Amino acid sequence: MTREGTVAEILDLQGRLMRVSMRRHSRTLIHESITPVQFQLLMCLHGSPGMPTSEAGDATGLRPNIATGVVQRLVERGWVAREPSLEDGRVRLLSLTDDGVALVGQAVDDAERVFVEHLDALSDEQVEQLRGILATIVADAGPDAAR
Repeated sequence: MTREGTVAEILDLQGRLMRVSMRRHSRTLIHESITPVQFQLLMCLHGSPGMPTSEAGDATGLRPNIATGVVQRLVERGWVAREPSLEDGRVRLLSLTDDGVALVGQAVDDAERVFVEHLDALSDEQVEQLRGILATIVADAGPDAAR
């Protein structure tokens, strides 16, 4: 098989694994009635607390009016807090509330549990090979891939 054919097969397999994993790990999201866009914004704030709404919208690819609406729903549900910036009182900084942190933590735990279940299909040698492959890909991705 050519490299292009192998890469195409890898992309197909990756997509199939992602779809299966999402269905299995989305229990928390379904239970809480969280949309994928809302979850994306929660994850963004988890990684960067104190972010203005405009930056959160940019980071998640949302237009400003859409980001504002998503943030408002998350504030109403008690997962996100808006605080005025000390530098510019017109700007509102977003952070997860304690409930938001717990929700994201539960969703991440669910995703990790599902991924570990997938790894159970591999031998110890295959798990070590996968670790090495992923480490190489992450290293090549640059500083944005660092923790």
